Amino acid sequence: MTLKPLGDSAWLVEFSGGSSLARIMGLVAALENDRPLGVLDVVPSFDSVAVHFGDADGREILDWIESVVVSNKEIDGKEVRIPVVYGGECGPDLTEVADQIGMSEDEVIHLHSEAVYTVAAVGFSPGFPYLTGLPDALKVPRRATPRREVPAGSVAVAGAQAGIYPFASPGGWQILGRTSVRSFDPTAARPALMRAGDRVRFVPVRELELPDGDDAALPISDDHWIEVIQPGALTTVQDLGRPGHEAAGVSPGGAVDRHALRVANLLVGNDEGAAALEICMSGPILRFHAATTVAWVGGSGKSMTVAAGETLDFSQVRGSVRAYLAVAGGLGVPMVLGSAATDVRAGFGGYHGRALRAGDRLETGKVGMIPQPGHWHVGREGRTKQVLLRVLTGVQQGWFSEEAHARIFSEAYQLTPMADRMGARLSGPPLDLNFPIEMVSQPVACGSVQVPPDGQPIILLAERQTIGGYPQIAHVISADLPKLARAWPGTAVRFQRISLEEARELKRMEAQDFAWLRTGLNLLK
Repeated sequence: MTLKPLGDSAWLVEFSGGSSLARIMGLVAALENDRPLGVLDVVPSFDSVAVHFGDADGREILDWIESVVVSNKEIDGKEVRIPVVYGGECGPDLTEVADQIGMSEDEVIHLHSEAVYTVAAVGFSPGFPYLTGLPDALKVPRRATPRREVPAGSVAVAGAQAGIYPFASPGGWQILGRTSVRSFDPTAARPALMRAGDRVRFVPVRELELPDGDDAALPISDDHWIEVIQPGALTTVQDLGRPGHEAAGVSPGGAVDRHALRVANLLVGNDEGAAALEICMSGPILRFHAATTVAWVGGSGKSMTVAAGETLDFSQVRGSVRAYLAVAGGLGVPMVLGSAATDVRAGFGGYHGRALRAGDRLETGKVGMIPQPGHWHVGREGRTKQVLLRVLTGVQQGWFSEEAHARIFSEAYQLTPMADRMGARLSGPPLDLNFPIEMVSQPVACGSVQVPPDGQPIILLAERQTIGGYPQIAHVISADLPKLARAWPGTAVRFQRISLEEARELKRMEAQDFAWLRTGLNLLK
């Protein structure tokens, strides 16, 4: 059993001499049976297990993992039958896959649907099953450049794996068909339809029945509410996320810039993790139906009082590409899997699982002691043309060429417009592998620097997948992720390698800064 750092807030456990599903699940069971305070998630994959620990002491977590006694766990799964429409608009890659392997489309469909698959892990997105049992003839590589959006229900293959995309999301797998089966329901007692050990069969059908959505207005209990006049480019309700569900493929999500959200909430007397608005690029126009105090935080932050009936226009506010608007008392939206955060891609949490629209009505909560607003602010504002991201060694860094290692630390990359809550895509000198390889999917973390076959790095952010299939050359440290969250497209990005001990010290210094901020704001209450 080998342990490697997965960034500065997780450990990756790998087995030497190969592994089996029974061995992986045995480790997960042992870890879950004696899970100490501070461990956020235990995430199994094909041949490894990630242990995410957030702000806990990494060395103590390492000692605990090494002390666990592991034995094989017997797996007793159920059978799940999945209806699939193959080819055409539902399976845009079927023809190309058939050509690659020298078969007809009907032969590909027959092979794919006659096989019996086993769920090896659930990850990438909520309810996404990683399936083993794909016939050898259907083993084809991922697409060189991932699609920006794969439709929900897509049935796909990559390497030796098969899977089903429960929600629309980026992805590089080859899409053979589509299903209407719902693989994840956040309101169910067992949200993910499939678990490790379940068996899956695909059944060809001619057409699908697609469910309708429900977007009924959330009830407003009294006059303490906010009306959305204009929503801005992308405004969502976020908190500090929903850790604890990654084994079901649920992203921890929450604010992309956790630092800014925490500061905004402190400025209005809220708990640091209270629900607030995350604003991307251009802000909303809001009408407040009760007097309150709000705080706007991008690179810097300031609070202000708002009169009942007053309208505030945040559409022209500039600085960071993302900013946060906290309201005294927080925002009253339903908790889903323990969090108010909007999972934009999965479509749940926050306000109907989506960005705000004109006419939406947000309820506010009970107000506590508020620091007195005044002619003061916290932090430093300013738009920068370049950011320096400090990184740790990636878990697959040994797979990359010497030239790739030299490039990533000597060349500048550029943040592209194809950056969202899931990840930031960079453009620049390609990072090449020593030799082509179709890797088995492994757990990832916020800050993981993945490299798809086109060699252009992608840095994973808050709404990241839980398991990914691209090699990780590096990991951006937690303390530097806010820099990336605030950077506009076109910003130059440079990387600097540091040690794990240095990363831990930077986390400790950040915690000390927040302690000083709390102390100062308490004096203003």
